[in-house]
This record gives sequence, structure tokens and C-alpha cells, in this order.
Amino acid sequence: MTPAVLAALVAVAGFGFASVVTWRLASLTGLRLGHPGVAFLVTHGVLFGAGGVVLALADSRPAPAAYTGAAMVAFGLGLAGSGWLAARRGPAAPDGRRPAKAAPAGQATPTTRLLVVALLAGAAIGLLLPLVVRSGLPFLAGDITGARSEIAGLVIQPLRVAAPALAILLVLRARASDRRGRLLGLAVVSLIGTFELLLASRYLIAELLVAVVLAWLLAGRTIRARTILVLGLAGLVTFGALQLVRTYDQARGQELEFAARRTVNRLVLVQPRTLDALMTAIPAEQPHFAGGTWVRRLTAALGQEPAPNIGYWIYSRVVAAPQATAGYAAPGLLGEAWANLGWLGLALFGALGVSVERLGALLALRHSLEADVAAGALVTLFVARTHALGLVGLAILLVLVTAWRLLAAPDTGLRRAIGQTLRWRAPEPPLEGALAHQP
Repeated sequence: MTPAVLAALVAVAGFGFASVVTWRLASLTGLRLGHPGVAFLVTHGVLFGAGGVVLALADSRPAPAAYTGAAMVAFGLGLAGSGWLAARRGPAAPDGRRPAKAAPAGQATPTTRLLVVALLAGAAIGLLLPLVVRSGLPFLAGDITGARSEIAGLVIQPLRVAAPALAILLVLRARASDRRGRLLGLAVVSLIGTFELLLASRYLIAELLVAVVLAWLLAGRTIRARTILVLGLAGLVTFGALQLVRTYDQARGQELEFAARRTVNRLVLVQPRTLDALMTAIPAEQPHFAGGTWVRRLTAALGQEPAPNIGYWIYSRVVAAPQATAGYAAPGLLGEAWANLGWLGLALFGALGVSVERLGALLALRHSLEADVAAGALVTLFVARTHALGLVGLAILLVLVTAWRLLAAPDTGLRRAIGQTLRWRAPEPPLEGALAHQP
């Protein structure tokens, strides 16, 4: 058996093992498709697993497939070990907040501060206005890529939390609202989507859509397979269209072929190629950074030479051509784990598995308040987004989600539920929250 075939088998087996463990936990908690482990495996399976197998079998580059598969095994072991410990310690006590009689689906909970949520979304958009005024809306600019690069970094992060959170609350309330309320909610959600589209950002639109879908599932509602198919196709078309618009000078005369090829490349091959470039360069040419990429700002503040930003550092190797204009190749948590710790970085995914299992337990306890559903959907989304998000980026977004949740609604037993979760108590079945019931 060749190394390429062996690596492909490791990848398939790793995802298979993690999927079995995840689905068992998802069923036990009642979250099913809304479980954060499911979202994590879907994104990494599409964006790392499939492309890793292709690189191994078609290009004889087995390293990404082997590392990804081993990471999924570590993730599954973390899930299984944490779930086993929780089962031994027994179920969590009821949080004392769930209503004895279920409220109608989507009914506005009196504790949700919708005005505060709307103001937070407005403030997040307001942070971007000076940049938009200076550089123009990227979608309408002559140099879309240049204008888009101006709207990045910390300033965009509040929008990634506040805008989808507002959309989630409006969608959850839609069925219980009158016609005027539904139209108003639809208008606001459409305005959010339009603004993000004008920013020419693929990931902002994708995060908005996925966050709403995850919240819908966490609230105990179902989505028909046909609806999922339609949403998926709409997402692919939008993604391809944005790719085409942003690089139309390269696509002129072959628009459909270019959009299809670039979409497949972005969704399936870019992440494994980035990981392959990192595994080729480190440690052969550059020693492992030993955590240096996670404390870059602290190192610089202390007057020491910081480790490079590995997304920019590895870009020219990923595109296989030195370029005058610097670019960025998102390494994700997998790439960061290798760059910093090599094979020891697999322990990071074991810890992630433990965290995801506990997150699932907390969501199972706290899915009957709108604010909890919105916050849970966002945390689930960002855990899944670790295919591109690094450890520091994930931490920043988790802090923002926590701050949003504290401002959006009172505690209402949240600290008690978190305490039970951190004491490794299993969620108490059955787990039917107020938002899960349909009229």
C-alpha cells in the first residue's frame, strides 16, 4: 500500500470515527443536526477532507490527508472521553428556568432586549462606515479586491456577531408576528444581507445564512431536505457570482467555466494546499513556531521579534508563484497546529473535541430563550469556521458572542447552567425547549 493510499484511508477513517461519535452525542442531547460537532465535521470534511484525499491520490501529496485524518481521530476521542465522563457523573439538574408550559413557537420572550440587539447591529455597521466612505463599497468599486482588503481585521469582527444575531431573532419571531411584523423583519434581514453583499465578502454572506439555519435547528425546528438543497444551490451560485465579480478581468470570455473552476478550487483544494505548503516548509526550512504565532502581538509589545503571520508568510507557496502583491492563505486551526507544534498539535483537536462536547451539553440545557439560541448558533458557527479561523480569531469572536449575550438578555440561570456544564454533568433528556414547539 502506497503512502498516498494509506493517507487517504486515514482521512476517511478519521472522519468516519468522529462522525459516529458525534452523531451519538447529537442524538443523546436532542440537538441532532444542530450539534456543534456536526457543523465542525461538515465544514472540515468538505474543505479539508475531500481535497486532502484528492491531493493524496491525484498529486501524491499524502501529508494533508494524514494530518487531517489524525486530527479528526483526536477530535473524536475528545468528544467520546468527555461524553463518557459526563455520563458517569449523571444528568444535570433542571435549570429552573424552562417554562412548565411551552410557549408558542417564535413567541417573543420578555427578557430579550430587541432594541439593544438592533443598536448593537447598527453600531457594528457604524464601525465600518469610515472605511466605506474612504474606500467605497467594494462591490461597486473599480478595484474590488483592493477595496475589500481595506475592510478587514478587528473592525469587521463585531459585524460577524451582531448582524447575524439580529437576523436570527427576527427569523425566530416571524411565525408569531403579524403580517406587518413579518414584512418588517424580512426587510431588516434583507438590508443586512444587501450590506454584506455590497462588501463583496463571501464569508459574511455565508455566515449570515448558516447562522440562521443553525439557530432554526437549535430551536427544535426542522428543515426539509428540499429547502436545504435550494439553500445550498443558492449559496453556491452566490459564491460563484462573487468570485466572478471580484476577478472579472481574469474571467472575461469564459465566465461560467472560470466561476465553476474557481469555486471548486476555493471550496475543496485551497485549504489542503495551504496545509501541504506548511507541512512542506515546516520544519524542513523553518522550525516549528512553538506557539509563537498565537502571541505575536504580545511578543511585539515586549520589544521582541514576533513570529510571522503565517497566512501571509505561506501565501506565495500556496499559489506556487512569488507575487509583487502580498496575499493571504487562511491556515485554519489545522495549519496553525502544524506550524506551531507539528504532530503534537493533534492534542489541540483532542481539547477541541472536549470543548465541543461540553458546548453541546450547554446548548441542550439552554435552547428555550431566543438570546441563548442566537448565541449558541453563533458559537457553533465559529467552531465550524476553524477551517479558516485561527485560535486567536476564534477567541476574539467567542468573547464578542459572550458580550452580546450578556447585553441581549438577563442571566436567567445561565451561570448555573454553565457551572453544571463545567462540572461535567450530562444534559437531562428529553430536551424540548419553548422555541421547539410548533403551533
